[in-house]
Amino acid sequence: MMPQLNSEALRQACSREDLIRKAAAQIIKDFAEFGFEVSFSGDVDGFYDEVFKQMKVHIMDIMGEHYSQFLNFLYRIDVTETQVAVYQREMGEVSYEDALTELIIHREMKKVMIREYFKAQSQESKDDAPELTQ
Repeated sequence: MMPQLNSEALRQACSREDLIRKAAAQIIKDFAEFGFEVSFSGDVDGFYDEVFKQMKVHIMDIMGEHYSQFLNFLYRIDVTETQVAVYQREMGEVSYEDALTELIIHREMKKVMIREYFKAQSQESKDDAPELTQ
């Protein structure tokens, strides 16, 4: 059964240090592909605020100057403009940039959760496989 990717599952994942570190690494990697530097100090308690501020600056930059690159960026992160609009409506009185930044953090965390799920499934398959003898 696939992992749950709802808001409750995201909240639980955000309490796991290993997933936070992996999500930070994914954010750093994805932003670096577009020439944007995002750093993470390793302080898992301050993860959200630390990366949110850095990401938002880069998002505002790419949105304002290079719209086609911005669309490529959304595609790379696997986020659609429709998803951003839904997040913005759900979040209430927040800017497009804030909604997008939040959505990207959530999307990156979901990527990590899915990767962890399949890694665990692969390990279970290896553990269940009969050993070959010669």
